[in-house]
Amino acid sequence: MQIVVTADEMRAIDQRAIEKHGIPGLVLMENAGRCVADLLWEKFPGLREKKVVVFAGKGNNGGDGFVVARHLFNRGVSVRVYLLGRHSQLQGDARTNAGIARNLGVPIQEIDERSLNSIQHNLGHCHVVVDAIFGTGLTQPAEGLYEKAIQKINSANKYVAAIDVPSGTGSDGGQPMGPSVKANLTVALGLLKRSHLLYPSAETMGEVRLADIGLPKMAIDEQDVKLFLTQEDDVRAFFKPRHPDTHKGTYGHALAVAGSSGKGGAAGLTALGALRAGAGLVTLAWPKSCHASMQSVPLEAMTLPLPETERGTIAPSAKDVLLEQLAGKTALALGPGISTDDAVARFVNEFLPAVKCPMVVDADGLNCLAHCQGLLSRLQAPAILTPHPREMSRISGESVEDILADRIGAASRFAVKHGVALVLKGARTVSAFPDGTAYINPTGNPGMATGGTGDALTGIIAGLLAQGFDVKSAALAGVYIHGLAGDMYAGENSETSLIAGDLLRTLPASLKRILP
Repeated sequence: MQIVVTADEMRAIDQRAIEKHGIPGLVLMENAGRCVADLLWEKFPGLREKKVVVFAGKGNNGGDGFVVARHLFNRGVSVRVYLLGRHSQLQGDARTNAGIARNLGVPIQEIDERSLNSIQHNLGHCHVVVDAIFGTGLTQPAEGLYEKAIQKINSANKYVAAIDVPSGTGSDGGQPMGPSVKANLTVALGLLKRSHLLYPSAETMGEVRLADIGLPKMAIDEQDVKLFLTQEDDVRAFFKPRHPDTHKGTYGHALAVAGSSGKGGAAGLTALGALRAGAGLVTLAWPKSCHASMQSVPLEAMTLPLPETERGTIAPSAKDVLLEQLAGKTALALGPGISTDDAVARFVNEFLPAVKCPMVVDADGLNCLAHCQGLLSRLQAPAILTPHPREMSRISGESVEDILADRIGAASRFAVKHGVALVLKGARTVSAFPDGTAYINPTGNPGMATGGTGDALTGIIAGLLAQGFDVKSAALAGVYIHGLAGDMYAGENSETSLIAGDLLRTLPASLKRILP
């Protein structure tokens, strides 16, 4: 798992590396600037024939920029630094590196609002712009000289490399602070920051490359960071090879409770998702009218007709039938397409507290849960909830706007408070757990914003639970391979044409890439 930090966590790690472990700040700054220069050298084989402009702020990010300029200058690159302020305003390591660059002959021009227009010619004729204005220390929108410099960088239409985070974009969330540099390349220093991964801030980053600046592992571990990026190797470790001497019972039996009149497709996608994820057996339990029509049921799934209401939804009396059927089942999926009328909500309120196998609850199951006071506190079995932001708003009481402004915080608070796993879907999906840890998923694309993809995810997670995956592994692996299937389909076809069924048709290829 790749650690993801806030600005405060990064600052504490830097400070610990310097004060406790004895690594001078100058060394960290040198490593950072050299990594950026090396990446630019790698990106542009003919960099000696090109012109580079560095925009440097007055803080440590500007100091990194002076190191970049020095390394490029020493390699024969035509480089010029525009300092947004005066040399006399620089302090500490940034002042030291500015002095070194100046002593070596690197052209440095102090810029204020009156002289900003004087750089237009050089900016227009350069090839690469290095953004070293702010970094992770930004706490308010850029304004004045900084806002105008950001606008000039964006309007110049050059290749832009940002150091750590594009200036104007904060470090800690997905919502931009204000005017931001639009980078082609962002070099994350030491550790990833939240805004590198969370949209819409991530749109300002371009390609994100992580630079090792020499932070000691002990300094990072001592910070006890709780947020991680899920990586392919992590997911691969959850899966174990299948032994020859096994049978369908070895891989569990998932019960999917889904569907209502007109929504049989949601039930079919859920059942097929569990099968494709590797469950040995799947039983689809749905209203009698759905069973009679057999709409969208996978041939490989067993079916169970349930008592229904006059509206073709699951009746409260289905509880007893299902509790009897749960004997021997290793996972439950509940919610897709079941509707939210009063009878269904009553069924959910009475049924879920009696369930003793791991469960995943989605869609209408979540909407019913929102109307059942105290239901989560009465659950006996481990549960994974998979809401999108509006469903999250219903079950948490927070506004959609507040959830989107702090998706990690919203998911983590809920998971810890209620003792459940919470998969907050979106770009990018955040999974949070009762131990306070949270994970950002890197897979998936806008083509998955179509009806039924959440139903497929519910089935996939249930299929993993059925095979014996623990709650955390099932949630993280399910989200990852679901998004990877979407990415693989879009790569071969298009995002626009993707439908939920395509995810399940592509899931075998997704799993083939992951399986050990």
